[in-house]
Amino acid sequence: MFEVVTVVVLVVACFVTATISGILGMAGGVTLLGVMTALLPAPVVVPLHGIVQLASNWTRTWAFRRHVRWPIFFAFMVPAVGGVAIAANIWSDLKLTWFRAWIGAFILFFLLWRRYKPKLRNPPIWSYAVLGLAAGLLTIFVGATGPFLAPFFLRDDFDNEQVIATKAVCQTWLHLLKIPAFLALSFDYRPYAPVLVGLVVAVIGGTYFGKHLLSRISKDRFVFWFQLVLAILAVYLILSTLR
Repeated sequence: MFEVVTVVVLVVACFVTATISGILGMAGGVTLLGVMTALLPAPVVVPLHGIVQLASNWTRTWAFRRHVRWPIFFAFMVPAVGGVAIAANIWSDLKLTWFRAWIGAFILFFLLWRRYKPKLRNPPIWSYAVLGLAAGLLTIFVGATGPFLAPFFLRDDFDNEQVIATKAVCQTWLHLLKIPAFLALSFDYRPYAPVLVGLVVAVIGGTYFGKHLLSRISKDRFVFWFQLVLAILAVYLILSTLR
């Protein structure tokens, strides 16, 4: 399966990227996606990344369950199933030769999106059905959809807890849908179970550690170095594919 050094690096990466999410409120999933893409064979990245992010988002969903705005989730839920089904059919025909490069491009796009993302105020409920379909399509190919969902949940009529809870339950659903999708594509999770246990524990620990650090560091300086390292990782993924 994986070499011991690779597993150790992945566990550390899960802890560090979950810490990033604990500090910034997002971006850990994208960062972990980049690290896993650099270390692992392309066909296993999105399935394993999905399990780790399922644990992360479920933890937040459970912690804030009383604040979930269920009508939005119900509008999001069914179209997301359709999006995942369509994307899985496309995925089955892909050779994944350019997977590292497209993840690198995705990360660069994320950095631009994070800087210039639109500010949406109160999108109508029906728009979450469209969002669910789009997110379902995206999650199979790149896995980390959280930053692109965020503008739809930063509503004027949501308090902070409702933003966190409602976004987390939608992301939990997306990551949950990936399990049957990849099983249908003949991906076998069983050989990776011991590694996944370690990664899940690390991501939960990192989440709590990030919350602990939140008030102890300069957020602006942290964001600068985080974005620089993530950009370097993205360029490496693209150049390594071109070579």
